[in-house]
Amino acid sequence: MPTEQRINKLRRVAQSRQAGLTVVIEDVFDPHNLGAISRSCDAFGIQQINVIFETHPEFDPKEVGKNSSTATNKWLEYRIHRGTETALRTLKQEGWELVAAALDTKAESIFEADLCHSQVALLFGNEKTGLSSTALSLADRLVTIPMRGIAQSVNVSVSAALCIYEVTRQRMARCPEHLSMAPEQVARTLDYFVEMHEQFGKRNKRLRVGRAKERLSKLPNPKM
Repeated sequence: MPTEQRINKLRRVAQSRQAGLTVVIEDVFDPHNLGAISRSCDAFGIQQINVIFETHPEFDPKEVGKNSSTATNKWLEYRIHRGTETALRTLKQEGWELVAAALDTKAESIFEADLCHSQVALLFGNEKTGLSSTALSLADRLVTIPMRGIAQSVNVSVSAALCIYEVTRQRMARCPEHLSMAPEQVARTLDYFVEMHEQFGKRNKRLRVGRAKERLSKLPNPKM
């Protein structure tokens, strides 16, 4: 079991998580980008990330990209989807407003869009091709980050961080009632943190034992 000090820290983090804000990543090409997005999600209090694998090979977000996420991925929840249309229709049925980051003439500036919906799902696409036509057609609104340089876009992890920041800023300034999770959500999140603490603690112990055995096997045999 974690120490009382650790429990208190996990409780503080659980109480700081945002309600009604999630991120959807469609067919990420580089797992390290997902790791970097995970780090931003943790920093701004997003607990669950939706990851769609439709055209790219599936991987475990808790195991791949750990360096980029600085191990924050072990505390986050990843909801894996294996098809864009099914994933987005499910989210819409659950009441999420789908806000897609896209280079599109119909897109609003992220800084001018009203993002105070009680349930906002930010959609980000593949690093090379962006969001699929299916994702764009199912989105409730399109937003873009205005660029002042030669490049038309930024890295997907940077885009996600900027959009998450702007939604959080608007919520804090204009609709703070959407920020806080209900007590039962906080309790469930804390239970998840404790479960992850124990799970990764056991795994780390196994790894330490394995490394110790490997080092011992390389030592020269003592002369009899």
